[in-house]
Amino acid sequence: MKEEELYLLITRYLSKQTSAEENEQLMDWMAADKKNGQVFEEVKRIWLGAQRIADPGSIHALSKLRSRIAAEDNTYVQAPPRHVQLYRLAAAAAILVVAIATWRIFYFRQSSHQVAYLKEATLSGQKKKITLADGTKVILGPESSLSYPASFDKDSRTVTVEGEAYFEVSKAPHLPFIVQTPVLTVQVLGTHFNINARDNQPLSSVALLEGAVKVKLKEKINEEYLLKPGQELSVDHNTHQVYQHALDSTAVLGWQNNVLKFKNEQFGSAANRIEKMYGVKIIFKDQAAANTRLYATFRDQSLSDVMEMICTSGVLAYHQEGDTIYVNLKNEKTK
Repeated sequence: MKEEELYLLITRYLSKQTSAEENEQLMDWMAADKKNGQVFEEVKRIWLGAQRIADPGSIHALSKLRSRIAAEDNTYVQAPPRHVQLYRLAAAAAILVVAIATWRIFYFRQSSHQVAYLKEATLSGQKKKITLADGTKVILGPESSLSYPASFDKDSRTVTVEGEAYFEVSKAPHLPFIVQTPVLTVQVLGTHFNINARDNQPLSSVALLEGAVKVKLKEKINEEYLLKPGQELSVDHNTHQVYQHALDSTAVLGWQNNVLKFKNEQFGSAANRIEKMYGVKIIFKDQAAANTRLYATFRDQSLSDVMEMICTSGVLAYHQEGDTIYVNLKNEKTK
C-alpha cells in the first residue's frame, strides 16, 4: 500500500468513515509490524490535534511543524528505515492537518454569511403577490408555497414551488432563474410562465407565455424539453409520460382572475380547482357523479352560481354544509 493511501485510510478510520473490510485491512497492517502501530499512533496524535484547530495562529504553528519535520527528515537520511517512514508520514499528516484547519475556517466564515431562505404559503381561496430580490414578480396560487432566498448569489437564482405559481422573471442573461418542483426543474433567463406542480395530483405542467424555458424531469435527468411561447408541457406522475401541446391561456391562467374553464373535463378532476379557488371540499356520493363531463367557463362568479350552472343539466344535484359540498346524481337522494 502506498504511503499516501495508507495515510488516507488511517484518517478515514479515525473519522469513522471506513467499511468493515477497510477496518480489517488496517488491523492486519498494524499487526504485521510493531513499527506500523507506532506510525498509526503518530498519525492519530496529529489527527486528534486537528480537531482543536480553529484559528489562523494554529495553522501557522502547524506550518512551522511541517518545516521542522521536513528538516529532521533530511537529518535522518542515513537513519534506519523506521525513522524515515515515521517522519515522512508525520509530515504528510501535518500537511493535511493544515488543510483541514484552513477548510474549517473557510467553512465557518462561509456559514456566517449564508443567505436566509424565506417561505410564503397560501390557503384555499387565497392568492399572494411576491416580488423577489432581483425584481422577479410571482403570483402564488391557492394552497401553494414558494421558498426563495432573501437575496440571490452571483451564480444563479433558484426557488422552490409546491403548487401553482405564475412568474414574470426579471431578465439577467448571465444569471439563470431555476424553479424546482417535486417532479420538474424549469430553467429560464427572462420570461413569463405558469407552473403547476403538486405531489398529490396526477399531472405537473409548465405553460410558457413569453421568452423560453428549459424543462427537465427529475426521473429522466438526461432528457430536457425546450418550450416556445404559446406551448404547455405536462408530465404524468405515474407513467412519466410527457405531453406538449398548444397553450389555452384562459384555462391555464384563469385562476389569477377567478376564472374557471373546463373543456370536456371530468367533474372529479375539475373539483380540485373549484376547491382551491373557493376554499371548500367537494365530496361525490357516487362515481357516476364524479365522471360527469363539464364544458363551461366561469368568470369571477360566486360558488353558488358555479354549482348551480354545473347542475343545470339536470343530471347532478348538490347541497352544501359549511365548507363541504356533496354532489350526487339527481335521481339519488342527497346525504
